[in-house]
This record gives sequence, C-alpha cells and structure tokens, in this order.
Amino acid sequence: MGQFFKFIFASCLGTILAIGVIIALFSAIAAIMGSGKSSIESDSILLLEFDQPIPELTNNVAQDGFSFEQSRNTGLHEIVDLLEKAQSDPKIKGILYKSSPTNVLGTVTASTLREAIKEFRDSTDKFVYAYGDFFDNTSYLLASSADSIFANPMGMLDVNGYAAMIPFFKGAMEKLDVEMDVYYAGQFKSATEPFRRKDMSEQNKAQTREYLNDNFELYLDEVANSRNIPEENLRAIINELDFDNTGKAIENNLIDGVMQWYEVEDLMRAKLGIKKGKNLPYVDIDEYASKTYLSKGTSKNRIAVVYAEGAVEYGNDKRGNINEQTYHEIFDKIRKDKKIKAVVLRVNSGGGSAFTSDVIWTEMEQLKANGLPIVASFGDYAASGGYYIAANADKIVSHPKTLTGSIGVFSMLPNFTSMMRNKLGITFDTVKTSPYAIVASPFYKASKEEAGALQGFTDKMYATFLSRVAEGRERSTEEIHAVAQGRVWTGQKAVSKGLVDELGGLDRAVELAAELADVSEDYKEVSYPKIKKEIWEELIVQLGAQTAKVLPESWFRSRLTKSEEQIYKVVKEVKTVLGYQEPMAKLPFIITN
Repeated sequence: MGQFFKFIFASCLGTILAIGVIIALFSAIAAIMGSGKSSIESDSILLLEFDQPIPELTNNVAQDGFSFEQSRNTGLHEIVDLLEKAQSDPKIKGILYKSSPTNVLGTVTASTLREAIKEFRDSTDKFVYAYGDFFDNTSYLLASSADSIFANPMGMLDVNGYAAMIPFFKGAMEKLDVEMDVYYAGQFKSATEPFRRKDMSEQNKAQTREYLNDNFELYLDEVANSRNIPEENLRAIINELDFDNTGKAIENNLIDGVMQWYEVEDLMRAKLGIKKGKNLPYVDIDEYASKTYLSKGTSKNRIAVVYAEGAVEYGNDKRGNINEQTYHEIFDKIRKDKKIKAVVLRVNSGGGSAFTSDVIWTEMEQLKANGLPIVASFGDYAASGGYYIAANADKIVSHPKTLTGSIGVFSMLPNFTSMMRNKLGITFDTVKTSPYAIVASPFYKASKEEAGALQGFTDKMYATFLSRVAEGRERSTEEIHAVAQGRVWTGQKAVSKGLVDELGGLDRAVELAAELADVSEDYKEVSYPKIKKEIWEELIVQLGAQTAKVLPESWFRSRLTKSEEQIYKVVKEVKTVLGYQEPMAKLPFIITN
C-alpha cells in the first residue's frame, strides 16, 4: 500500500510540474506577443540615465552567461535617432537628464550624446532639465546641454579635469619571482610598460600629457559654449579644490540652482499642469525605443554600416568583439548584395590580435576590388588593431576626441620558473626529440635563440602593420613610421599627421560614402552585424525570469563603488593581457573620466 501511495504522489507531482511548465510557457508567449510597440502616454518626459556602457550598435554587447534577465542595450546611434524623433513627437514634452557619477561612457560617446541633447534643446520649445546629487566630468558635460541644471543642496561638482593613473606590476612580480619576457616594436608602445618598468617612460608621459591636454581643451570649449560662460572662469573653478562648491557653481553659471529631487519633480509638474503628488509620466530611452518607429527609408541603394566595436580577438565569435570569422561572413554578404553601393566601417576598438586585424584589412581590400567605396568612422577608440582594420579605407573620418594611432606591436610571455621552484617547490624536466619541441613555455626561461626569434617575429608584424597603413594612406612606410612607433594621437591631431582625412561623426562618414558611390540623393542605411534573438531564446528568457535569476556580471559591477570599479578594471585588464598567445596590436590603456 505504501508503494501505491508513492506512485500516486509521484504521478501527481509530475502532472503538477507539467501544468506549471505549460502555464509558464503560455505566460512567456503572451509576454512576447504583448511586448510589441504600444503608445506612450501623453505629456511624457524622456528620462535619460546613462549609467551603463552604451554600445555603438543596439544589443551588440557580450551576453551575461546564464542570465535570465531580459534587457535591451540601446546603441549610441539609435539613441541619437530617438532624440531627433522626440523633437517632433507631440507626446514628449521634455527631457530630464538624471545624473549619476559614472565611468562607463567614453569621451566620444559622451560628446555625441551631449550634441544630440543640445540639438533637441535648440530645435524645440520643450524643456530640458538636468539634475544630479553629484556631477563628475562626464555627467556634467552631458548636463551642460540642458536649459537648466539643478544640484542637490548637499551635492557638489566633482569636475577636476583629466588624469591618467597607470598601475605597474613589475615590483609585485619581483616579490613573486615572476618574470615577464617582453618584445615590442615602437618606442611609444607602452602597453608592456606595467610589466617591464615601475613607472612611466618619458615617451609615454609625453603622449599621455598631450592627449589629455587636447581632450581637456575640447571639454572646456564644449562646456563654456553650452553654458555661455568664459572658459577661464570654468578653468579656475576646476583648478580649485573645493568640496562644497555649489554656491560658486551658481555664481559662475555652472548650475542654475540647488533643489531636492521632489522640488525638481514639482517644477516639471507645474510645466505639464499636473497636480502635486501625481506620478510623472516618465519614459526611459529603452522603453521609448520599443514603442517608437524609426523609419529606415525605402531606397534600393544601400550604404552598409559595419560596426566594429570591442576587442579584436582571434576565434572569439561572441557579440561585442571583432573576430575574423564573423566579419568575413559580414563582408562576404556585402560583396554578394548588389544593392549595397558603399561601406562605412564604424570603429570603436583599442585593438587586440594582430592576426585578426590583418585578416580584416584584407577584407577591406577585397571590398574595394569589388568596386565598393569604403569610409571609416571613428568612435571613442580606433587605436592599434582598431586603426589597422580601418587603414585601408578610401577615407577616414574621426571625432576630434577619438584616441587613435598607436601603430605598434608587442608580445609578452610570463615566466613562472622561479616562482614555481622557490614558492611552491615545483620543478620541471623534459625529454625532447628536437631543440625547440618546447618553445614559448611559461615554465622555462626563453633561450637567447627563442628571444631573438620572438623579437624578430614582433618586428616583422610591425613592418607589416606599417606597410598596410602606408598602402592604405598612400604614403611611404618612412612617413608612417615617423608618426607610428606606438604613439597615440587624438583625432584632431591625427588629421595633421595624415592618419585621418577629416573630422566628423558617423553621419558625416555616411554622407561621404554616399558621395563616393554617387547615390547622395537616394540611399538607405543597413547595419551589420545583424543582432537577432530567436524565438526559443525569448522563451528561455521569459521562462527563466519566472523561475530563477542568476546574477550576471553587470549586476555585480553595478554594485561596485567608483574605487572598486577601478580595481576591477585593472584586474580584468591584467587577466586579459596575460592570456595573449600571439603578437598584439592593442592600445596601452583605456581612458575613464
């Protein structure tokens, strides 16, 4: 009898679970079917909070493994288009930019967003307000495009200018008995300095000081023009160390007043004729994107905009990076599509694999052989491998703040021999059939012959890099070498060095591509890579949201303090560098501000 009840219970439990799964499945399908566009409320306020990294192309970011949270990562250029759409949208009555100190936006991304908000402000009679408890360099730059800026009475402007602080690991490696065999080409190629020095070289200090000063001068110009204040007044406040500076900020027209959050909301209620205490109809940029139609045109002539963002990585075909296989498939499709008349390569990358960079350079050559004009457009970064892949374009358009150049190559090989022996008591012995059956091993110090071969291979890669750039820019290798050697330039300096043709954004690059293809009056843009979610992926997301949540990296990082985030980035970068297995063409640093 006991067994009978066990079988009955098991059967009932199975039925209950099956019913639960079916209910969850239909709920998920209903959620998907109901997640389409629906109208936003009248008198809506477009709420802008840029507290997460913004990709160039919507959803072109690495996916958090095993995360069941559904999210949309609206891309930079879609945000710009949405802000333009909102200008004539009668249901959008204004914009509120709510600031939080953040290091997630690059300099070009921040400036592009600022210009889009400023265009909204200048082209409409709708209000644009900015509010923050604290403002750092980037968040204040964005806020400066508003009609009015309000700060919390206990807040402050943490606008202190630009600086670069680079960690060096050579001393720690000495304590751990770890050596790093370093091979590099280019006296300014400083990516390896943290592993071979205990401070910055004079060349690295020179290039760092130059690009920081260049971008800081551009920052001062942007803010001074937005706020209609003398640049020297802004510089003077930045140069003061004052943690209680909202009063001076008001006196110098950097902000318009201090308010509590509820007071700012009351101000907007009064603007919209909404009674006190009533909820304001906010719509954030992701929701607005899901409920707004952006026309892509109907022309048969197409300009392909290929977004190349993230690290250049061999064999890694995940979203949010640049790899040879994915981009070969993209360019192969473009070559076969007779409707595509020109290509714009939008680059936002500090580089990476020299091999993959060269493969993509060759893909550009094939596109040109097919008669397709190519224009490169630069975002926050187009440096080292990021510049390599763009060097073969017919024209290069860069933002003034882009960090570009860094034409150089390096290889690094860690040597754990002493650490293993002295710290852990582990030794290695070998039997070999050939002299170099074991080479480039982290458990043996490189021989003189191995070191010579590795340096020679690195030098050869650098020579190839120079020749690729020289061919693409129609200059001699000597001319390119003079501005290369791993040196970083801002976009505005790169024009005078012959590495960039003109300054501008993605819109200008698309216009130029259309001109070169002789389709200026009739074309539409198509974006690559194609980011699609299959129906089963959507179902898994919806089902998972009802049954479990696994904390993704973005959740973890969102809870770090500013200092903890800086430490996290250093650790992650070191881990990446130690994982290199080939010569790298990579920017020596990533700038935060």
